[in-house]
Amino acid sequence: MSEPILYDEVPYPGHPYAQTHPDRLATMATLFGLDAVPPGTSSVLELGCGDGGNLIAMAMHMPAARFVGIDISAPAIARAQRIAAELGLANTRFEAVGIEEYEPERASFDYVIAHGVYSWIAAPLRDRLLAVAAAALSERGVAYVSYNALPGGYPRQALREMLGFALAGVDDPAERMAAARALLAEATSLWPGGQGLERTLGGQARMLHEQADPLFLHDTLASVNHALYFVQFAAHAAGHGLQFLAEAEFSEMQIRALPEGLQPRVLAMDDMVRREQMLDFFKQRMFRQTLLCHAGLPLDLEPRPERIATLAAAGPITAVPEEATDRITFTGSAGSRLATAQPLLVEALERIAAAWPGAVWIRDLAGGETATDEALAVLCGALLPAFAANLVRLHAHPAEVSVTPGPRPRVSALARLQARDRTLMTTARHTIVHLEDDLGWRLVGLLDGTRDRAALLAELRPTSDGEHASLERDIERSLNTLGRLALLLPDDDA
Repeated sequence: MSEPILYDEVPYPGHPYAQTHPDRLATMATLFGLDAVPPGTSSVLELGCGDGGNLIAMAMHMPAARFVGIDISAPAIARAQRIAAELGLANTRFEAVGIEEYEPERASFDYVIAHGVYSWIAAPLRDRLLAVAAAALSERGVAYVSYNALPGGYPRQALREMLGFALAGVDDPAERMAAARALLAEATSLWPGGQGLERTLGGQARMLHEQADPLFLHDTLASVNHALYFVQFAAHAAGHGLQFLAEAEFSEMQIRALPEGLQPRVLAMDDMVRREQMLDFFKQRMFRQTLLCHAGLPLDLEPRPERIATLAAAGPITAVPEEATDRITFTGSAGSRLATAQPLLVEALERIAAAWPGAVWIRDLAGGETATDEALAVLCGALLPAFAANLVRLHAHPAEVSVTPGPRPRVSALARLQARDRTLMTTARHTIVHLEDDLGWRLVGLLDGTRDRAALLAELRPTSDGEHASLERDIERSLNTLGRLALLLPDDDA
């Protein structure tokens, strides 16, 4: 059974991926000295867009940008077109065409995205993917390509090869998945945990066994699943006139995450490709999300703090004053910590925490129009390592959200559509959430910006005075939850 037919038979549901968003790509470009096109007015191409779950969410929140998605699966493209039409999106176009047949207008896209494609197509198509990306990219364009990496991918690769060998001749998707899961369950009993193969193969076998059907079929059981070393990928990109810019996750590039004894060897390398490859060896990285740009563009190997002065900062930070000192410890959602008594930094981090899930421009944190060079330098010098440690996120194009519900709360039309089926919901920060309560789902479907609290209450129909008062409190509580989840948008009249 061919791969396109498999994708038609077992659809791969589309989701937003924050690491592919033009905001992220422009942010990383800024850090490494490339003046990327502002995301809000950019043009974006996604190769292998599936049913548009990634691209449609971008188009909803960036109406002045232009989006094109292509995919070989006609049913997936039909779903994308249907959803875009229902949402009234005039800035998107979806085409049912394979990469091998697609001919983009040269230099017509500022951002090109290929998530979950490169490793899962045959060698000629991998070559064609990079050729299309290179041809499509504008002068200052940035491409995102994800792929399975070695050496970290070896254990998973061994398990995939074992499954392919054992399941030869089993072509029906359901039968193939059932037989593969049974074999993995049997294998995990042989590798219960511990050291050596028990730790590497056992852990990977358990992880693969728990994958949802679409990912299990199209990744683990795919007929093509090509992992490679980063230097090989970089050489392939160079053959198409593209150079390495950065990884989509800045924290993945941090050498200081290694044991101190290993850091000097990596830091001594003045070639970024060799440095990143050595990091992969030490970290046993198994997946990469690499950003590329045209070869010959001047880049800077080391990101400089002053570059982030044009960006915004966001983060779900908590602040805890230290006893017997004037320092405050700020903790991020990933467990990263920063302790400081520096007044400017304390105030900035407190403002970032209060603004979450919104963002604050760094120049405003430093004093706005009256910000001094010294204040900006202090702030940028602290926030760049905070970004590297995942304490804060930096943004070239921060999401527009409402932290607190306004008089007529609203969410995106996409979120309201998703609420009908109670699927995963897309936030303004290009992430997904799932609401836990029935009221939340019902409420989201009503939040089109036309209803005040009285109208919302009337729609939800309390049956008694006691229920009326209780429902009023529950609505307010639910609205505040939606705000914290980055689902509420600024009021239309704000």
